[in-house]
Amino acid sequence: MKPRIINIKTANPSFKVEQKELIPFMMAQDIPYRRKEYYRRFLSDGGVVTRTFGIERVDQVINESCDQSIQRFEQVAVDLATKAGRQCLESEGLSPENIDGLIIVTCTGYLCPGLTSYVLESLNLKPDTFILDIVGHGCGAALPALRNAEHFLLSKPQGANVLLIAVEVCSAAFFDGDAVDLMISNSIFGDGAAACIVTNTLKPGWSIEGHQSLLFPQYREDLRFKTTNGHLSNVLSKNVPQIVACAVKEILERMKLDVLPEVLVFHTGGRAILDRLQVELGLSPQALEASRRVLAEYGNMSSPCVLYVLKQFMDETIFDEGTEALMLSYGAGVAVNATQLRWAI
Repeated sequence: MKPRIINIKTANPSFKVEQKELIPFMMAQDIPYRRKEYYRRFLSDGGVVTRTFGIERVDQVINESCDQSIQRFEQVAVDLATKAGRQCLESEGLSPENIDGLIIVTCTGYLCPGLTSYVLESLNLKPDTFILDIVGHGCGAALPALRNAEHFLLSKPQGANVLLIAVEVCSAAFFDGDAVDLMISNSIFGDGAAACIVTNTLKPGWSIEGHQSLLFPQYREDLRFKTTNGHLSNVLSKNVPQIVACAVKEILERMKLDVLPEVLVFHTGGRAILDRLQVELGLSPQALEASRRVLAEYGNMSSPCVLYVLKQFMDETIFDEGTEALMLSYGAGVAVNATQLRWAI
């Protein structure tokens, strides 16, 4: 049988901030007037309403050292990944012994051994559990991870389960500077984790029907992370919405998807990206509503976002057998990934 996604759970830090609360905070900072006005504009954009951060106070992200950022990434990422993973196990009635594979994706911090080492321990998974850490894919990472989970399960007897977790501590990668893309990034990204059970067991869920991915390295400098003075800093050019829209159109053409399914599970990106996709693909205002709601409530959490969007559909809709869905993620590279799903009983 084709592997399927049967459960998604999410976890966020308890520190939640409204965008409008951050405006007076930024206005009080000792930064140039130009920067203040940019922050006022970006924080008032409307696409993002609230965000959650793995911090105790807002000024923490400005004042912490490189070492402190890395330490906080480790602590918060392990905590969020463990919480989301544990919820998945409990809600499906699975014990740690039922998990055969653990795949974790992240891009906002680097650990060796990777997060799988820590989460395997905290969830008390079997020591011979297959583990895979995936880094370097940015916001688009969840779908390449899903592809790896599918390949693993196809090699296993029926009854195997993979716990797939996407977790990001974007606040550990905040970097203050005059570049407009840094200010945009600081104004839209948040922290969170999403975990899902992918299985080859006969349970109701989203059957994985196929994948497609495209890489456009000529646009690498438009969307990537770079290291500045030891800190991760985001590169997010003004051309990204149009680049992403063109990349998505090309991948859909290659997949020969002339008519899109009703269930569209798009990475949240940012308001400008969703607006551009809606126009270029000729979508109705309702088509990307789930993506816009996740963006409004949490901001862009990078790799977990597309799973948050799929969870919204699963929580709110009873699907008929055979209902089709399309997941799309896009991120550093510039890379775009697509996964076709079909609801199976």
